[in-house]
Amino acid sequence: MRRPASFALTAVAAAALVAGCGGDTSSPASSKAMVPVSDAGGDYPAHGISFTAPAGWTVGPGKGHLVATAQAGQATVAVWRYPRGQKLPKSKAELQAARDALLTAARKRDVTFEQIKTAPTVIAGQPAVQIRAREHIAGQPRTVRSTHIYAHGAEIVIDAYADADSFRKTDAAVFRPLLRSLRVSTPVS
Repeated sequence: MRRPASFALTAVAAAALVAGCGGDTSSPASSKAMVPVSDAGGDYPAHGISFTAPAGWTVGPGKGHLVATAQAGQATVAVWRYPRGQKLPKSKAELQAARDALLTAARKRDVTFEQIKTAPTVIAGQPAVQIRAREHIAGQPRTVRSTHIYAHGAEIVIDAYADADSFRKTDAAVFRPLLRSLRVSTPVS
């Protein structure tokens, strides 16, 4: 019983920092220079993360825990990496505890938060939790797919969001393929 509680605390701490879970009310890309995807690539070896950037989207490097952003119109993908000293969740019960903590933190930060679906899953060969929800980001209603991957001493978060009218199309064409292309490894110093 003690382990799931520590995972819950880890998840709460991470959730407090994650934009897609309602923690940041500004666009993560708003302060970064964005470049055409053909010039940017999606390889971030210092963070142990690589992905195939969406064709036609602009990609910008992040700062601090924000690894990168990809953006087109009102749709955004923000890639975060939070180092974790605690043992990361692996089992279904541990992932459910992490999910519960993430949901609790999101509801505390955003009273408009409306859970659509959650699932423990495997992304890039690693244990993960996905949360789909409706919430407000920068005051605007958005549908969000927030994926929390636990690997290589970190919680890697992929926040993908768009307005409700375009979410399904963007999710199928961009968000899910990006997640399938994702590779995580030990960061290169």
